[in-house]
Amino acid sequence: MRVEPFLLTFGKTEVQLKVDLSDIGVVIPAFNAEKTIGNIVKELLVYGFKKKSIIVVNDGSNDRTDEVVTKLGLSIVTHNKNMGKGAALKHGFCAARTRNLKNVFTLDADGQHKVSEIKDFLKLKGHYDLIIGLRNNVVNMPFLRRIVNRMTSLVISLLSKEYVPDVQCGFRYINLKIFNKVRLKTNNYQTESEIVIKAVRNRYRIGFVPISTVYSNEKSYINPFIDTIRFIKMAIGFLWR
Repeated sequence: MRVEPFLLTFGKTEVQLKVDLSDIGVVIPAFNAEKTIGNIVKELLVYGFKKKSIIVVNDGSNDRTDEVVTKLGLSIVTHNKNMGKGAALKHGFCAARTRNLKNVFTLDADGQHKVSEIKDFLKLKGHYDLIIGLRNNVVNMPFLRRIVNRMTSLVISLLSKEYVPDVQCGFRYINLKIFNKVRLKTNNYQTESEIVIKAVRNRYRIGFVPISTVYSNEKSYINPFIDTIRFIKMAIGFLWR
């Protein structure tokens, strides 16, 4: 049994706790991520995750994403064509349940999330069914992303009747039991918002953890026009449910 240790501080006393990672996996939707995916997988393996618990979903990449992942000894889930981030997440969740995992982390494949901050989610895992990263350096976020994130977070907060400060953050901890009731219908970037609304409406507990985010020159595959239309269409649909 592999466990991940971390420290909690009570006053001046540090207490080392150990968390069992045997039933926790990681789902990474990846599209043309050959430059970053290898380092992410290596960091996860060093952290203590088993190879079979790391699920990379190659969403129709036309680079060496498949090759990089398989060389590290992982079996990769591959879409023959690009189906969207939401479709990749759904496929990853299904694969996780097939592998008898009870919980998963989701990470973006571009390297903007720090694997070392997984410990901050684990401290709260018993209190929430869905924990979303709250990016604390939004000033460094590309301007267009910042505007879209604020708009979508406001809309989702109104629809779910619960304050959601960063609905688009891809760094999450998810108890897979939520999918006993939550059925996802979308396939693109709005899927992360759909998860939040449906989880809240099904009375699952949602929490947030401050995280740092590394922005470099990674290419964003969000289409400002098309993905905004998709989000609006999804949001309107929830008005009648």
